[in-house]
Amino acid sequence: MTTGGSELISTADQRFAPQMELVAARADVLFGRRLEWSQLFGGLAHVTYAVTTEQGDRFVVKFLTQEMDDFGLMISIGDLIANTAAAGKSGVGARVLQAFPEVPAIVLEYIDGRTLDTPDLSRADYIPRLGRAIRDLHTQAPPMRNSIVIWKFLDDYLELLDRHKLTSPPGLLGWLPTVREIQAALAVNQLPAVPSNNDLLAKNIMDDGRIRLIDYDFSGMNDPMFDVGDLAMEGDHNPGQVRALCDAYFGGHDPVQYARARLFGIAAQYTWSLLFVGMDKLLSDSPAEAFDYWQEAVSRWDWTRAKLEDPSLESLIAAASARSGPG
Repeated sequence: MTTGGSELISTADQRFAPQMELVAARADVLFGRRLEWSQLFGGLAHVTYAVTTEQGDRFVVKFLTQEMDDFGLMISIGDLIANTAAAGKSGVGARVLQAFPEVPAIVLEYIDGRTLDTPDLSRADYIPRLGRAIRDLHTQAPPMRNSIVIWKFLDDYLELLDRHKLTSPPGLLGWLPTVREIQAALAVNQLPAVPSNNDLLAKNIMDDGRIRLIDYDFSGMNDPMFDVGDLAMEGDHNPGQVRALCDAYFGGHDPVQYARARLFGIAAQYTWSLLFVGMDKLLSDSPAEAFDYWQEAVSRWDWTRAKLEDPSLESLIAAASARSGPG
């Protein structure tokens, strides 16, 4: 097919042919060039393509799933685009070359690197690099457009469950009071909000010689320990590995923030369990057709329940909420 002087060659999902034509006709880096589109698999919320020109230049085009915004499963598409651009300016995220909110789609820098696998997150050689990369995003990106906390997502997902009469994994809602205790503990020693990714599973991390953090569906200004704790949870870090990640982030040990990072990991996993319930039941056109969103919700809840049942949780809550100094 041809559009705007550009010839598109693709064996990709033809459902996106109209959007592909539109982006090819409007994107400055694609217009008038012969293009080959190749779908990049692994994303759970959107559909992404690598686009190669006849000159060998490569770009990434991400088609955003409008229903993720419509149901409040992620931040708004406008905030997502703005925050992706902010992260790109830090050098940690991919640079945004052009955005088309009306499609909706983003044209991004192509990162020529390796996407990490979950076991990489707990490798001794990766943990310090990951901690420093999170710090780089937090300190080098300009402020993001929105402020967001895990508790806003949690409340939104609970409201979706109620409104749409959705079923959650057995036992999950019964532990909500304990999660609220964690919420109260995490409020005691909050750190100033910084530009945060808030979704650091392995699929959102690449290594091109530098650790790159991609995909900003849940991003915003947030307590920095959320990113640290969320990554530690995704890597299923043991306490020593969480400490190594925190120490790399701070350049030394902070016992209170270490405890807060561990609690944020529990809060994140509890909330993401509910996210996958919503994605399973509410998305009419699954971005990742072969992926079992319900099973993901169940497995994440199983991980969370084990942490909530652990007798050490009480001391962790006490450590995170410890007050220092007079008063």
